[in-house]
Amino acid sequence: MTEELVIMRDRQAVTTSLQVARVFNKKHKHVIEAINNKINSAENSAQYKNMFVEGTYTDASGKANKMYYMNRDGFTFIAFGFTGAKADQFKLKYIDA
Repeated sequence: MTEELVIMRDRQAVTTSLQVARVFNKKHKHVIEAINNKINSAENSAQYKNMFVEGTYTDASGKANKMYYMNRDGFTFIAFGFTGAKADQFKLKYIDA
């Protein structure tokens, strides 16, 4: 089964911190840290809170862990800073979706 890069949630196209970490070969905790830094920043924090919605996922051991859903704007802030062929491919797929 192939995991979709963009999913529909509450009638909005979103992606998740897990998907971003996987596609960009980043540790999920680093993607979470980047999002938390945006949300907790004094400047523009209200706008950032509209871009990211906290959720949970269950890992292979059965433990519930924090993750984020992000809309296009949130994705832009986090993922468009990444470079390289994989980054370009993911950006194009996201835009097409």
